[in-house]
Amino acid sequence: MRTYAVLFCLAALAALIFTPLVRLIGVRLRAYGPSGDGRPRPQVPRLGGIAVGLASVAAWGSLLFLHNQVRECFQTQWHTLAGLLLPSAIIALLGIYDDLRGTNAWQKLTVQFIAASLVWWAGYRILSLPLTQHAIQSATLSFLLTVFWIVAVTNSFNLIDGMDGLAPGIAFFVAISVFVVSLLQKQQFVCILAISLAGALLGFLKYNFAPARIYLGDTGSLFLGFCLSCLAIRTSQKSSTLLAVVVPYVAFGVPLFDTTLTVLRRFLSGSHIFSADKNHTHHRLLKSGLSPRTALLLLYGLAALFSLGSLLIIQSTGNLIALAAILAASCCWLVTRFLRYEELSEFNAYISRSIKTQRCVLANEIAIQKAANELLRTESVEDGWHGLGPLLEELGFDAAACSLHAWPNGSAPRLAPWPAARLAGPEPCMMVSAPLYADGTSVGELRLWRARRKGRTLFHFTALLEAVVPPLEKLLAERLGSQHGVPTSGSGDAPGEDTRPEPLAWKAHA
Repeated sequence: MRTYAVLFCLAALAALIFTPLVRLIGVRLRAYGPSGDGRPRPQVPRLGGIAVGLASVAAWGSLLFLHNQVRECFQTQWHTLAGLLLPSAIIALLGIYDDLRGTNAWQKLTVQFIAASLVWWAGYRILSLPLTQHAIQSATLSFLLTVFWIVAVTNSFNLIDGMDGLAPGIAFFVAISVFVVSLLQKQQFVCILAISLAGALLGFLKYNFAPARIYLGDTGSLFLGFCLSCLAIRTSQKSSTLLAVVVPYVAFGVPLFDTTLTVLRRFLSGSHIFSADKNHTHHRLLKSGLSPRTALLLLYGLAALFSLGSLLIIQSTGNLIALAAILAASCCWLVTRFLRYEELSEFNAYISRSIKTQRCVLANEIAIQKAANELLRTESVEDGWHGLGPLLEELGFDAAACSLHAWPNGSAPRLAPWPAARLAGPEPCMMVSAPLYADGTSVGELRLWRARRKGRTLFHFTALLEAVVPPLEKLLAERLGSQHGVPTSGSGDAPGEDTRPEPLAWKAHA
């Protein structure tokens, strides 16, 4: 344990020495970055991630002067270290280039994909599904999950690096969590890397805490996210399935929560997923009236709670893990409510409206089906027509009419319960009509009126017509069949005489 303490202190001391030197290099190269919290200030150089990386490597070099079991373990794992250092160096070079010249999102993703693929090839692989305890037999699935995890965590740290001291502080808590978990699992190699990285971050925070004198830049944020995601995978490879759940999903809670929220917001608002904005969690905390220091300490507290939770439930039962998951989800929900994102508020309102609307639509569809069944059981056209009144009134129709033609003289159905009526006044309305057939012959037309002021319909017109028209046509066909052989209207009447019945109509009460 003393060796780990020495590594931590040496890494912190090295960061205190390297950071001012890297800052001078950043000033000489004019690699300046904008203020993370939006406040006007003198130009602040980036490239701080170089100091963190150099400090970690310097701490590893001190092991050459020690003679104990930790040094022996580190020396025997040189190939494993090389499999991590080469891809990490690629990510660091990507960050340096982005800080100096700038890159777009797709270029970053391409290089991250290549680096993550190299890590998987070197043996850093997700070998089991975290939540199901099933081993992954497919190399393709293991590759996809590993690359997705590494790329997601790498970019999550890049996204939260928008306020002084935030990204290195969150990374410090995650590194400490990985160290403690690895220590409990007796994985000395991961312990060496994690504690050295934690010490380097603590030393760097002296210059990055508000007001910052140097930024991590993409050099540091991408490097930290990449290394920590790989260390988490390495920890879970030789641990229980429970541990594989704990480390990735709890210790990385704050950056992953912010990333998930960012992607969801941009998707709901129709913005480009990779577009930059000032609506991350830390930005919203500042907009809510909190000072930069207060907002930073609040996020530090959340990160510490996630890290502590990942350590407490390692040896716990499944019930406690479920309780912790529920509490974490509740905490995230409360944070989103406090931040008051317009996208999420409108999405919640949309869901509520949709549920209420669909309930009304379902109720109307049920009423239509019930009325159709009643119509099928009626024995006369008059009774069927009269029975449609309550349904149409419930659906908001203002009037309904059934015009009959080609009917035997004087034998058209008389719907006595529904006297003839017409729409009153010039009020704008919409009209839907459906032809009525009996034995393949057109015998009439069904018309429905509904005032436009009533807005959208909470039912499907097609469902209404398909439920009402066929039974009504059946009743008309039965009536017409019983009168078969009687001359139809116009076949034997005097020219110009119109004996068609007046349209039958129903009108809802005001």
